[in-house]
Amino acid sequence: MLPLEMLLATLVYAGFQLSTGMVGDTRDELVRSPTLIAVGIVALLAMTAATCVRRSFPVVSYLSVVAISVALILVLPDRTLGFTPLYWFAIAALAIRVTGPRLFAPLAVGLILEIVVSVDTRLSFPDAAAGPGGTIGVVAEQVVNLAINYTVLIALGKYIARNRAQELESEAALRRAEIEHRQQLDAALDNERKAMARELHDVAAHHLTGMLIQAKASKTLIPSNPEQARELLTGAIGHGQRTLDSLRQIVGILRPSDTAYSFDTDLSFDTATAPQPMISDIAELIEQSRISFGRVQTSIVADSDDTDSAVQLTCYRVVQEALSNARVHAPNCVVRVQVTVGSSAVEVTVTNTMPSDGTQRESTGQGFGIPGMRERAALLGGTLDAGFSDDRTTWTVHARLPVGGKISRAQEVPA
Repeated sequence: MLPLEMLLATLVYAGFQLSTGMVGDTRDELVRSPTLIAVGIVALLAMTAATCVRRSFPVVSYLSVVAISVALILVLPDRTLGFTPLYWFAIAALAIRVTGPRLFAPLAVGLILEIVVSVDTRLSFPDAAAGPGGTIGVVAEQVVNLAINYTVLIALGKYIARNRAQELESEAALRRAEIEHRQQLDAALDNERKAMARELHDVAAHHLTGMLIQAKASKTLIPSNPEQARELLTGAIGHGQRTLDSLRQIVGILRPSDTAYSFDTDLSFDTATAPQPMISDIAELIEQSRISFGRVQTSIVADSDDTDSAVQLTCYRVVQEALSNARVHAPNCVVRVQVTVGSSAVEVTVTNTMPSDGTQRESTGQGFGIPGMRERAALLGGTLDAGFSDDRTTWTVHARLPVGGKISRAQEVPA
């Protein structure tokens, strides 16, 4: 739109000069010469077309406008009409888009050409050289006027270019910030999904495994020992209820509503107030699992009031996962659970014996248990080791977590 606006400004500018008599008798000469009017209109349209390509060919656009302006100066009765707003706009447009030698070379050509034509036109008037300073005065006057015009227009163009560059830089910085924010948000969501996957795995692996083992055992005992079968089924029902409650709690965390979440059963569960399991809940967890093992030894020496809640939850999940693995790989084994809370660290050790014949059940899981526990510990600045003893008679899981563990994304997670 700018070239059309400059054309309109040029027409207004020329009309103002002609109507006020600022260009002497030029108006009368133009009225008597339709050819000059036609030439002027064609020249203005040509300059408008030239300015339309200023973005792709700024130098060519500028030189074209200068050439047409020189032609107008030579053809029109008054040279003032040759310096139009389109001409001034071309200078500023060149300064906006071109820098260095590519800017000053065409400007020098245009300036010299304008000076020569303007001086020659002035000297062609009667008594022009008789003024103050004579011919030298005329030349100096034209040089100073054009130099001032060029300086002002170039400065205006550079000012606009700098503002545009700053605006583009700000837009680019804003886009970069939006991209970084989106990446951080995606990373946070990914971390949250991983955390929820770990929670779901821990709950399902522990309770559902216990349910299946007890249900299978009760099936074989129904004909021979119905009382023990009933006891095993009661335990499986208890595991199922605890699994349901835990899953409700985890799903409730994902719900945006602040209201309590409950299934359409008589077993309602308020997820808004349900606490996460802590170290104090490990004893109950062991009691729930005791029926699946030959013997369970427990040693929990823990004053956990000052221990970070995330650390306590991780301790609970480590014991839960270790018991689940022991139940699957070494059923009816002897298990020892030891939890010690010191001044600076919490240590969790779960050891289970392996079958005396050296055989063990094949796992039907995906192998996420140990890596998941290790990742939990690493995120809190702790460590977790798991492996056989030298004689391969026992399997031990040992975790060490700082009492005030804080999640550190920079912490390297062991493979």
